[in-house]
Amino acid sequence: METKVVVISVVAGFLGLLAVILGFVAEVTRIKMDQVLFDGLNCIYPSSPATALGIVALLAIILSQIIITVATGCICCCKRGSLPTTSNWTAAQACFSFSWFSVVIAAILLVLGSAYNNSQQTTIQGDNYFQCYVVKPGIFAGGAIMSLASVVCGLFAYILTQGKDSPTGQPQFQAGSPNQGEIAMGQPQPQYQWGNQGGVPAGPAKFPPQGPQEHV
Repeated sequence: METKVVVISVVAGFLGLLAVILGFVAEVTRIKMDQVLFDGLNCIYPSSPATALGIVALLAIILSQIIITVATGCICCCKRGSLPTTSNWTAAQACFSFSWFSVVIAAILLVLGSAYNNSQQTTIQGDNYFQCYVVKPGIFAGGAIMSLASVVCGLFAYILTQGKDSPTGQPQFQAGSPNQGEIAMGQPQPQYQWGNQGGVPAGPAKFPPQGPQEHV
């Protein structure tokens, strides 16, 4: 595998993994309902790093997706200098499309989780009823899972676009070079003749009888 492919895969994979880890940590450290207190007028929220973690995870997965997209190039047309097989190209298009779909969903979940975790909203209805809003369980975790799906599919699509067509196994002949053991069409075949040359019809060779000859 080329060095460029390895470097891009490592960098994009690290950013994607970072987003996944931060997303799950934000899910664990988010503000929960049993941690919220009420002083009679307002809801008192504890401090939580989930909002900052969600924002960093969002930036990491977006940066990872940008790197993969730039490295892959135009997924809708053939790249110059590299022509993957048809099956690989179709799979790369499907993975790339799903990667972008996943990163959009992950971004929405991470944004919503970060916003509601830090909203600290209080709603009072009547004399004895109040509501304190907290982020629902699974929002940050869902963003982490979609981030993982995005980076895996994106890297898979990128690696597939780097492959070239393998030989088909059929013999290849260069133009003007006939296959060995065959005679090119239209070429005169070699002819072999016995006998005298120079326009004399070919025939069996005649040799004088052996032994002494008398001269008259």
